[in-house]
Amino acid sequence: MVEIQANKKITAEELITVFNSSGINRPIHDRARIQRMLDNSNILYTAWDHAHLVGILRGVSDMSYCTFVSDLAILKNYQGQGIGAQLVAALRKAQGENISTVLISAPSATRFYPKIGFEQVDQAFKQQRRY
Repeated sequence: MVEIQANKKITAEELITVFNSSGINRPIHDRARIQRMLDNSNILYTAWDHAHLVGILRGVSDMSYCTFVSDLAILKNYQGQGIGAQLVAALRKAQGENISTVLISAPSATRFYPKIGFEQVDQAFKQQRRY
């Protein structure tokens, strides 16, 4: 049984481990940048199998109108068990229906998000980062 925690502190090393084991593409070789990613997020939900971190949802929110989910990452051997859906559900439950949730999906995850209530939109734009 996986337990979802809100705002439980994790280390940059723990986040790097999840990123590395999940298949998500993040700058895992830049620990300082990963630490800044954690420090500047005001949304953090974590999934735990006993004392073992198995998934994260990280983002930023104005807590009134919109939340941007920057990362939704689950360890590969825990994927397909509904943990990502549980993390999103915990966020939505805490924030309520008056706050929209947006994210940019990895190409490999585009089939997942509609299954948990996300609508694909055509009106999104981005300026690509230089990794």
